[in-house]
Amino acid sequence: MRIDAMPQPPQSGVNEPQLDLCFTRGPSGAVYLSRQRAGYPFHVGRMLDAASGGRVIVQSTSGGLFEGEDVAQHVVATQGAQARVETAAATIVHSMTHGMARSRVRLEAMPGAQIEWLPQPSILFPGARLVSHIDAVLHPGARMLLMDSYMSHDPSGGAQPFGVLEASIDVRSAAGRLLARDAFRLAGSASRPSGAVLRPLGGVRAPFAVHGGLMVLTLDAHEATAALHALETLARHTCYAGASLLPNGCGAFMRLLAVDGQTMRAAMQQAVEAVRERMMEALTSTQGAGNAPIPNIARDKERA
Repeated sequence: MRIDAMPQPPQSGVNEPQLDLCFTRGPSGAVYLSRQRAGYPFHVGRMLDAASGGRVIVQSTSGGLFEGEDVAQHVVATQGAQARVETAAATIVHSMTHGMARSRVRLEAMPGAQIEWLPQPSILFPGARLVSHIDAVLHPGARMLLMDSYMSHDPSGGAQPFGVLEASIDVRSAAGRLLARDAFRLAGSASRPSGAVLRPLGGVRAPFAVHGGLMVLTLDAHEATAALHALETLARHTCYAGASLLPNGCGAFMRLLAVDGQTMRAAMQQAVEAVRERMMEALTSTQGAGNAPIPNIARDKERA
């Protein structure tokens, strides 16, 4: 890829992300960070699995999200690159009195690239108010696995609820067209003027404490269907879950409710592995029909 065609970092200013990573595939096939900026509160560990795909673990040095903070992250995988971003631990959203904390993430997978965004849950303390937004940009031939999950917790051992959670994910084409949007707003406390009141991340009948989702983004209908089948199979064996295709042919989506973080993490890991396996099978079938190959992290790791 030409250097002048590489995605540029956001301009300096109030909206400059604290974390800015660009994964690039070199001539040898190894992936490296062609751009890495990690300001407070982030620290980026060394690159793992560089021979077949870039994997980094991001740590926070701040102890979580605090009232009034606005934290932004930007991750790009250039043409043909494979990137996986994980977090070292869950993110605590601390108790608040008046304001809110904001988390903004922008992910962009260039043609033939793959991004796996797999953070651990955000833990909402009593009175916590969080606005979370993820903007995913999908180019032709690219794929993303995008995970988000939230849980409520009262460290005092009581049952004090969080304040409010507003979470949204926008999926856009390379031209900026909105392909899909998922958004919800949960109010944890009746004392907040936030509309309908739910028990902490409540489900239909049971007080599920953890709410998570997994988006599998691809513009290939065969891959999307394969991913949906994997998610539907898993959903039948979890406490409360559902999966469906996303609009405008941009992938599949599963929402899952669990009683605790450990159950959620295990279910999400199973989902990610199942999706990788099904999509690899779909990819092999598509290549057998004469189509060009698409990079795949799981497949390349097996060959390494």
